[in-house]
Amino acid sequence: KLDTISPNLGKQFTKNLALLAVIVFAIISIVLFLKYRKIKITLAVILTMFSEVFITLGIAALMRWNLDAPSIAGIIAGMGTGVNDQIVIIDESVSNESMSMKERIKRAFFIIIGAFFTIIAAMLPLFWAGAGMLKGFALTTIISVLVGILITRPAFADILKKSRIKCWKIEGS
Repeated sequence: KLDTISPNLGKQFTKNLALLAVIVFAIISIVLFLKYRKIKITLAVILTMFSEVFITLGIAALMRWNLDAPSIAGIIAGMGTGVNDQIVIIDESVSNESMSMKERIKRAFFIIIGAFFTIIAAMLPLFWAGAGMLKGFALTTIISVLVGILITRPAFADILKKSRIKCWKIEGS
C-alpha cells in the first residue's frame, strides 16, 4: 500500500516529531538527574543517547532506508533499550564495591547481552513475516539495538569507568 500526504501535513508531522524528541530528552534528563544527582552521569547518558540516534540514522541513510512512522518508532524503542542498558551499567558499577570495576561492568554486560538477544529474537519474526510497517519497525529496532550493543554501550561503560575512578579517589581519600 502506498500512502501520500500533503506537504503541509508532512511539515506539521516533522515539527511534532522534533518537539516530541525534545520533550523526551528533557524528561529523561530530569529523571536521571533526580535519580543519580550527578550532572556528569546525566550528560553521559544523554550524549550516548544522541550518539546512538545519529549513528542509527546514518546507517539508515547509507542503506537508503525510507524512514516512516514505524521506523521512527523503532528508533525510539532502541533509545529506550539504550537508556535502560545505561542504567544497568550505572547501577552495576556502583553496587558490590568488593568487586573490581571491571568485574562489575562485565556483570552489567552479561545482563545487557541477555536483553539484546531477547529483543533480536522478538524482532526477527516481525522482520521476516512482517509486511511494510512491521518490517520497518523491526529493521530499525534491530539496527538501533545493534548500534547500542556494539558501539554506544562499550563507549558509555568506558566513560563511566573513567569518571567513576576520579569520583572514587576523591571520595576514598
